[in-house]
Amino acid sequence: MKLYDAIAYAISAISEKRTRSALTVLGILIGPAAVVGITGLTLGYGSAITGQLKELGTNTILVEPSGQQQITPLLIQEISSIKGVGGVYPFYYIPATVRTSSGTEQVTIFAINLQQGLEQAVPGIGLQAGEFPQPFDTYGAAIGYGIANQQQGVGYRVGDTITLSYDEGGAVQSRTFLVEGVLKEFGPSYIINVDKGVFVSLQTGRTIMGNQPYQGLLVVAASSGYVQNITNQIKETYGNQLTVMNSQEALNIANSIIGLLNMLLVSAASVSFIVAFVGVTTTMYTSTMERRKEIGILKALGFKNSDVVRIFVIESGIMGLLGGIAGAALGVLGSYALVYLVPFMFRGSGQGFGNGGGSGFSLSSLQVHPAFSLEIILVAIIASAIIGLLAGTLPAYRASSVDPVKVLRNE
Repeated sequence: MKLYDAIAYAISAISEKRTRSALTVLGILIGPAAVVGITGLTLGYGSAITGQLKELGTNTILVEPSGQQQITPLLIQEISSIKGVGGVYPFYYIPATVRTSSGTEQVTIFAINLQQGLEQAVPGIGLQAGEFPQPFDTYGAAIGYGIANQQQGVGYRVGDTITLSYDEGGAVQSRTFLVEGVLKEFGPSYIINVDKGVFVSLQTGRTIMGNQPYQGLLVVAASSGYVQNITNQIKETYGNQLTVMNSQEALNIANSIIGLLNMLLVSAASVSFIVAFVGVTTTMYTSTMERRKEIGILKALGFKNSDVVRIFVIESGIMGLLGGIAGAALGVLGSYALVYLVPFMFRGSGQGFGNGGGSGFSLSSLQVHPAFSLEIILVAIIASAIIGLLAGTLPAYRASSVDPVKVLRNE
């Protein structure tokens, strides 16, 4: 029996048992759909985080105290003297709330040298309207895109006033600022969630904090080639008294977490292939039992045992292939659906700055587009086809052992 004839016969058998075949294909497609959907989502988040870190700038190093070491003028001078350092900019961050039409919203006041420090450390930042407050302006503020364009309410424009509440020594204080600038939409980073930040002059931060020590430094390297050397030298000099992170380290951490998460999810999804194997095997066993007369006639007409095996193996393989293709397509669609669901699951996370301000990245605010690997899609489809072939092998051999004389006599 030629291979073409065996394929045609198998397709005819599948079309005759449409309901059963459809249910078998449905059981198979779960595995490739889960694998393709999960990998598409995680690759998309990896790409989004990488792009966000590039927006932040490859020359920026975040330094924050983690022990008894304080950020003092002497420390700033010592770090400034390291070879390759282009600028050292101290900052304050103050968790605060702002009232909106739907209640209160968490924001962060970020005080730094806006004209030099912020724009050099975060080169991707930009103003949508207005300007940054001047160094000695203690009443002006530039607000992030997410504050200016609230999901509910009218938001804020240049020229409006915005009142923030924050904790000062256990007592809640309020301060009103004039909105002098509105930033473009940026997204989160390991340093600062720009869209939920209120940016004020360093002098304003000193006024609010009462001349307390700075809470961190943004160190800008003269070029990207100096970044790792500067990072290593700060770590060697100050040990665990300072927490130091640059964009490449943040990228490595993010990729490591995403890679581990992807591996765990794909491993869990791969269990579906085992379920598919059992389902196809059961279906093919049932099929051989119901088609004993058909098998007997085929063998009586001169079909060899190998021909019968080939027919049933090809039949199960075709169902595996169809399940793989349908599963890959469903995985692509599912990945796009998850992109819209994940932000709702993680809404409210990631309001902060580096280590001191909380989680830097917020899944709810990243602009993510699923990214698909053709290699992974092909592997998922081929794996489904192979599972179909393997699952149909034992039932096929059982079918080939049918004695045509006994079967036809009983019929």
